[in-house]
Amino acid sequence: MSGTRPDEHRGRDLDTREEVAEFVRRFYREIAQNERFHRYFDTIAHVDWRAHTLDLTDFWVGVLFSEPDRAADDVIEAHRWLHDTEPFDVELFDRWLEIFDTTLDAGWRGPVAEAARHRGHGYAWAIAKRLIGSPIRYSRPIRVVMPYQWPAV
Repeated sequence: MSGTRPDEHRGRDLDTREEVAEFVRRFYREIAQNERFHRYFDTIAHVDWRAHTLDLTDFWVGVLFSEPDRAADDVIEAHRWLHDTEPFDVELFDRWLEIFDTTLDAGWRGPVAEAARHRGHGYAWAIAKRLIGSPIRYSRPIRVVMPYQWPAV
């Protein structure tokens, strides 16, 4: 994790736009500080972190609370140019998932947090399969809590 003071556990589920925004902020703060990802985000893509985290908050709100406004293929293909510039490998996906799970565990508990974990693992698996030709190795068990009533939008 980063060299800053650890964030406190939120003591709740990832069940509002504000909680999703906080998760995205924490997660991408860790990604931005990680050596493996720095080249992709800062050197190659020159990411505007404020805009990127706002877009990703919208994406995850759509995934968790309604129909996503971006198809899975769009999400996968949005990463292709980076992979074509600097090929991804299995270890990169494993590290992404490790940071993703650690961020969730450090902040949220509940059925929506577990749904986010399930979807995050699914997206990572699909992107890895499509771009590098093999699924990821990261093997943390995913606990899916069902049934869950999705909030009305």
